[in-house]
Amino acid sequence: MPLLPASAPVDQTTSIVPALAAAAFRSMPEPMTLTKDKSLTTTSHTPVVPWGERVPYAVCALIGLGGLFTGVTGPLLSAFIPPLVRDVVGDHRTVIGAVMAIDNVLLLALVPWAGPASDRAAAMGRGRLWLVIVGMLLAAVGMALLPLASQLGLVGLVAAIVLLYTGVNVQRAPMQALIPDLVPSRHRSLATGSVTFQMCVGAIAFLMLDRVFGMRPAFFTAAVTVLVTAAALWTALGRHRNAPAPAGTASSSLDFRAMGDAVRAAVSGDVPGVRAMFLASLLLQLTFQSFTTWYALHATERFHVAPSDVTTGLIAWALGGVLGALPAGLLGVRLGRRNAMLLGFGIMAVALLALHRASTISQAVPLLMLASAAWTLPTVNAYPLFIEHVPSERRGVLASLFLLCMALGGGIGDPLNGQLFDLFGSYRSLFLLMTAYTTLAFVAVARIPRGTGEAAADTGTPHEEPAHIPRPGCAPARGRRARDPREVDGH
Repeated sequence: MPLLPASAPVDQTTSIVPALAAAAFRSMPEPMTLTKDKSLTTTSHTPVVPWGERVPYAVCALIGLGGLFTGVTGPLLSAFIPPLVRDVVGDHRTVIGAVMAIDNVLLLALVPWAGPASDRAAAMGRGRLWLVIVGMLLAAVGMALLPLASQLGLVGLVAAIVLLYTGVNVQRAPMQALIPDLVPSRHRSLATGSVTFQMCVGAIAFLMLDRVFGMRPAFFTAAVTVLVTAAALWTALGRHRNAPAPAGTASSSLDFRAMGDAVRAAVSGDVPGVRAMFLASLLLQLTFQSFTTWYALHATERFHVAPSDVTTGLIAWALGGVLGALPAGLLGVRLGRRNAMLLGFGIMAVALLALHRASTISQAVPLLMLASAAWTLPTVNAYPLFIEHVPSERRGVLASLFLLCMALGGGIGDPLNGQLFDLFGSYRSLFLLMTAYTTLAFVAVARIPRGTGEAAADTGTPHEEPAHIPRPGCAPARGRRARDPREVDGH
């Protein structure tokens, strides 16, 4: 992972926010080094890391606990918050919609804050982990209170929901930023594979727990599980609680302006590959959101099955995620992240097109598992590819931006698909729409320059990787042969 050179001075008299954000983005397409005459050179390809190096399985398993947190909380909240709100306010759909929008409001408010806040904490030597733990503790309390809050009326229910979603959204970006902080470049796809694997396992386990024991035991068990997860992270990653700040890291000017500068740099397209990364991530989430929101209505209309039988398709998707997540990480290490994403989107398009032609739900189930297993390839490898050339002091900002991009895909998907289904007069075209989104995502990934975002061929820890990021304000020089960084010293 590129870092600012340890010897690089930080000019505190200038506004560093735009410069640092731009430097982070400028460095993404091609790693940069300083030559003997202080000019910048680039390399057009980063080699895929060979096999045979020690894999940090324990760290990857611990990072995967962030996925377990999502799998434990997400499905239960989606399944039970709407009926809980309805039981309190009745069939006042406007009020129900307003309460349900709390999650999105808090996401838009807290995710852009939490990422830069974790960068500030890391710069001051406090590390990011404490933000993750605080978020999980708040979420655990909210999970425990939610089944009881309805007895206190609408105010009590809203208070529990706000507490719960505050915790969920505070820990999102810092948890994402911990992945490159803790895991060496070459193994980050395996770490995100662990996140996806544990997320799917947690979702299946707690949905089954609800069916067996009911809502309240499921929520209380989820709260305890979240507390245990937080304790495990705090205990096992204790040495990162107060991680020292990298040399040359600025501890100020990391706020919403940094997010705005990063967004402008991405949307402008000044840096080859960055806009394609964001577009592919948005389309990936749009495809997933299309399935989770509309599949139940599609299946009941098309296959003429009872709503209870629709869960077989949802379980099939979850099982496909469980089966595909860890192999997706390994393939990202072996084939390269870009190639793994292209493979996944290609298989997804074929499977989704076949699903459009399936005539029974029994035919659809194995195809759903195949589509989900293929979905894990871009899901697991997108973030490592995106974050590879971001300097450590900007990982929180860029993690927030990545999460907001994914949220945007989910946010525009439901109204867009709803309008299209109204236009077509049925839900029959669901898998055709998902095929179209997947094909566009394939094209977007294909436009990412080869070598961009691939694993760095180093053997050190994440904090020992060589520096390839120019000082703020330096423009990259393209098309020149990369030289050994030692040439700076004349060796």
